[in-house]
Amino acid sequence: MSHWRDWKFFKWGLFGNTWAWFHIAGGAVGAKIAQCFLDEANTLLVMFGLVILWEVFEFILDGGIEGMKKIYGSLERWFYDSLGDVVGAMLMAIVVVL
Repeated sequence: MSHWRDWKFFKWGLFGNTWAWFHIAGGAVGAKIAQCFLDEANTLLVMFGLVILWEVFEFILDGGIEGMKKIYGSLERWFYDSLGDVVGAMLMAIVVVL
């Protein structure tokens, strides 16, 4: 069995994901702002919606399927990169809410 650092999620989604840290920061700032207007559960629901919408926006802006293949080399790598963005932003939003 391979070491967890070699798993694609960690390798491509977090450690090799240059922009993940910006998504993580966005999750923290967005959650803090949302908390001014919403309770904890709704803050997390709104953040999840915004995070998913942002990934859809990036997908469209970067050229859809062909753009993802060009940027990331494969749709699988793009998937793990996007998953890292979503997980990172939501984990930070949860930390802020707690």
